[in-house]
Amino acid sequence: WIRNSKPGDREYDAGVRQFINFAVKNSGGREKLPCPCHKCHNLLHKRVDEILNHLTKFAFDNTYTCWIWHGEKMDETHVGKPKNSLFEEENVVEGDNLEDMLHVAQDKFNDDPSKFERLLSDSEKPLYPGCKKYSRLKAILKLYNLKAANGLSDKGFGDFLELFKDMLPEENVLPKRTYEAKKTLSTMGLVMRKFMPALMIVCYIGKNMNH
Repeated sequence: WIRNSKPGDREYDAGVRQFINFAVKNSGGREKLPCPCHKCHNLLHKRVDEILNHLTKFAFDNTYTCWIWHGEKMDETHVGKPKNSLFEEENVVEGDNLEDMLHVAQDKFNDDPSKFERLLSDSEKPLYPGCKKYSRLKAILKLYNLKAANGLSDKGFGDFLELFKDMLPEENVLPKRTYEAKKTLSTMGLVMRKFMPALMIVCYIGKNMNH
């Protein structure tokens, strides 16, 4: 039902009720839980009534077929979950574990929610209008990972960014300076260490932010 129905469909409404019951049962008494709507992507915590409202207004995140943020174990078989779910495929293809990083980042920025909101915005903002494969944050992570892995200088990386940005469609949001990329990634530096060696940029950024 997650992929094959939409808000208002009988199957969708039944699936949402199933999810809400499962989430509440495994909530441990918490007042707010990750919201799996297409807008929040489990990155924002809401009350159950707010989650129900979001799932009624917005579609359920169709990659969230194994409810790991609501008590389900990865090796459990979820009702309606195909053997090769998009969630599993994205974990293999993504490589950056970006969604996991953002979950950790959310906990780190409880005292500065605006900083997390900026990260979330960058993670959802298409690299250019109509781009579905790369968000601004994902593109920066991928490119900076290549810079770190290949020992490219800040100047060289800046020249590359400027040229690559010019090659992309107009209205793209790729930074054109190394400093701009570092500024975005420095926020992620608080959580990167947990995900090494997928990305090799934490210490590199920290040491070079002022250069």
